[in-house]
Amino acid sequence: MNLASCPFCDGTVHLVSDRDFRRGVRYGIVHEQPCPLLPTLWAAYGVESDTLARCWNQRYGVANRLRALGEDGLADMLAYEGISLPS
Repeated sequence: MNLASCPFCDGTVHLVSDRDFRRGVRYGIVHEQPCPLLPTLWAAYGVESDTLARCWNQRYGVANRLRALGEDGLADMLAYEGISLPS
């Protein structure tokens, strides 16, 4: 599953899982190299990996595209605050 790079450090991220025999499996997104601004993100138990990946790509993929277009202010607002852009 392809994930958008981190909008803060431009680092590569990937999915991981953690199994708890009482609760089940939870999925997370980790950096290949540590990021000073964004730690490992864990989804709640019961959230599937494709849902987590879709949420990551929607938020941070859009932020990365905005940054590539020179819209750093909007990219920062989206990445940090999770705002929705006006339509």
